[in-house]
Amino acid sequence: MEFFTVFLSSLLMVFSPVSLVVDTVVADTIRSRVNDVEELAVRIDNTPSYQSTQGKIDRVRIASRGIEPIEDFRIEALELETDSIDVNINNLQTNNIKGIRQSLRKPLQGGLSLIIKEKDINQALKSDKIRETLQKTINSIVPEQVPKFKILTLNVEFKPKNRLGIKVKLQQLKKSDEENPPETIALNLEAGFKVKDGRSIQVLDPRGELNDRTLSKKILGRFQQFDLAVLEGQGIIARLLKFKVDEESLALVSFIRLEPLK
Repeated sequence: MEFFTVFLSSLLMVFSPVSLVVDTVVADTIRSRVNDVEELAVRIDNTPSYQSTQGKIDRVRIASRGIEPIEDFRIEALELETDSIDVNINNLQTNNIKGIRQSLRKPLQGGLSLIIKEKDINQALKSDKIRETLQKTINSIVPEQVPKFKILTLNVEFKPKNRLGIKVKLQQLKKSDEENPPETIALNLEAGFKVKDGRSIQVLDPRGELNDRTLSKKILGRFQQFDLAVLEGQGIIARLLKFKVDEESLALVSFIRLEPLK
């Protein structure tokens, strides 16, 4: 979500009073807010051109390749194309999603497509910084009474027919008063995924092993789908138009609409 905010706030820099060459301003803003980008192209369509001084733009198209939103995490390709934009430039806020929504006179919507390579994900998972962030996220959602585990290794495997596999080794964090060595567990998960009505991702035929023991279908059946409706509380309406996984990459195409905050 943070990267989504960076892209939107960079896009709205087109309405800055110093935006004389608007394509360049947006491109430079994106470059300054990401860790790295190999290729970046920005095109602003606006007729007449002075509309931007009134907070209006006909269309924005952004295409990137080899973009690193954060250090050690590379996205093979990321493209964004918007419909017309209309913002209140006297109340322009770009710090977060709420601020952006407060700036809108009408919904901001468009298409987003991205491609992520398996090798880039696994390279990212070797990063101490990314693993530390992931560890903190896991610890924050696990109940206090449940034993905490440290991630030792984590690997993602892309498979044919929209299937993903995850292999992770965890070590239980040792308490100061414990004498026994900390427990280590190996967890292997695999599942297929299918988009339903553009609103949710269904989990199909999940399989798993814990320390070489097969997990029951009852346990795995608890994870049935992810519903994009969870984003609507933040004023984000998202629809998945494509979700495809093969042996090398994951490709996703979606429609996103950001509602004004009234």
